[in-house]
Amino acid sequence: MENPIEALAAAFERFPGIGPRQARRFVQFLLSQNGAYRTMLADAIRGIGAETSMCKRCYRWFPKEGGDGKLCSICGSAKRDQGLLFVIEKDADIDNVERGGYKGLYFVLGGTAPLAEEHPERYLRAHELVRRVEADAEKGALKELILGLSATSEGDHTRLLLQEKLRPIAEGLGFKISSLGRGLSTGSELEYADPDTISQALGNRR
Repeated sequence: MENPIEALAAAFERFPGIGPRQARRFVQFLLSQNGAYRTMLADAIRGIGAETSMCKRCYRWFPKEGGDGKLCSICGSAKRDQGLLFVIEKDADIDNVERGGYKGLYFVLGGTAPLAEEHPERYLRAHELVRRVEADAEKGALKELILGLSATSEGDHTRLLLQEKLRPIAEGLGFKISSLGRGLSTGSELEYADPDTISQALGNRR
């Protein structure tokens, strides 16, 4: 019979940034809680799939009551600036960018391109991004595409790959490609930057 403590610890280790020691602390914490708390947590995990949807335009996960079922509240809002498209790595970046005062639209890339891979774009939604950009630009809606990637080696690598793919489209359809400017220090991830830093980086994009 499988050891339930080891099995749960192994499941926690699959979380981003979680190692064996921290995973075991999570398990020990759950063991110290009452049965009602563990049941609540298990129900929340089971329910997350039924109560959320992935937006068909930006690929962000959102609560089903927070959109029309296909589009999230941001993509479905007429109040957002339709001419700005902010490319981010992951959903977790959006909250910080929103606090930084951004009022345009988003596209969730799904990560960054691995440095050592021969075809790194296959790990990203690069083809979906190209289709989105072409469709928006052909309608005359897109004015500026902002590559809001982390200031890491993987983020820089991904930025260069995307610029190579998107520059000919931008030149042909007449929109600007920019990147976040000073404000984000080298090695920093967008998810952990404070709103003032993001606001500064947006204001100094180039």
